[in-house]
Amino acid sequence: MIIKSVQNQIFKEAFNLQDKKFRDNHGLFVVEGKKQIDEIPKDWNIKQIFISEKYQNNVANSKNIIALSERLFNKLATTQSPQGILAVVKKKQYNITEVLRNAGPFVILENIQDPGNLGTIIRSADAFATKAVFVSKGSADTYSDKTVRATMGSIFHLPVIDNINMKDMLSLLKEKKFTIFATSLKGKKYLNDIKIPNKSAFIIGNEANGVTNETGNLADEFIKIYMPGKSESLNAAVAASIIMYEATRK
Repeated sequence: MIIKSVQNQIFKEAFNLQDKKFRDNHGLFVVEGKKQIDEIPKDWNIKQIFISEKYQNNVANSKNIIALSERLFNKLATTQSPQGILAVVKKKQYNITEVLRNAGPFVILENIQDPGNLGTIIRSADAFATKAVFVSKGSADTYSDKTVRATMGSIFHLPVIDNINMKDMLSLLKEKKFTIFATSLKGKKYLNDIKIPNKSAFIIGNEANGVTNETGNLADEFIKIYMPGKSESLNAAVAASIIMYEATRK
C-alpha cells in the first residue's frame, strides 16, 4: 500500500517531526538518505522507514517500511534532492555519570547557534575519538535535519548529550577531577604549549561572543590556538576540530 493522503495519521506524525517541540515531546528525529541510515547501529531503535514510490524496488518488504507517494515523500524530506528514503529514529538516552567514567577528552558546547557548526563538531569529535559531546541549553537543536545531516552519521557513534546546564555540568566535571579548558582569544597559553591531562574537557563558546563570563569563571584555564596569519579568529567548528585533534595527538 502506498500512502497518498496528507490526512493519513502515520504521515502526519512523521511530518510533525519537522517541529522541534514535537521531536522533543516524542523523543524522535528524522534521518535522511541511505548512507546515514546505514550508519545507525543495531542498538538504536528505528521506529519507521519511509520510502518514496519510486524507491520501492530498492528495499525488501518489511512491516517497518512505509511507502509514500512522491508528493508526500517530498513534503516529508527536507533536502532539495531527496534520495527516496528516510528513517524515524528514537533518540538515545545517556547516563552522564556513566559517560564521565571515561577519562576524556570531552567537548562542551556553549550557545553554538549554527546547526552546521554543531553537526560538524560532532563529526570531528567522532573522527578524533572524543569521548562525548555536551551541548548547552540555548544551542542549536542537536536533532534538527541540518545538524543530523552535518554529522554524516557520527551522531550515532558517540554520546551526544544536549540541553545541559553549563554550571551544573562544569561543577560535576570538577567533582570528578577533570581539568576544564575554555577557548578564548584572551587566553595567555597556546593549545600546542599546554600539557593535556587524560581527564580533560574543552569548552567551545558561541560563534560571535565566545564563552560567557560565568562559564569562563568556572574553567581552570583559558587557551587559544596559535594563528600566525592575519585572521583574527576561526570558525567555531574549525577551532573545535583543531583542539580535538591536538587533544587526541597528545
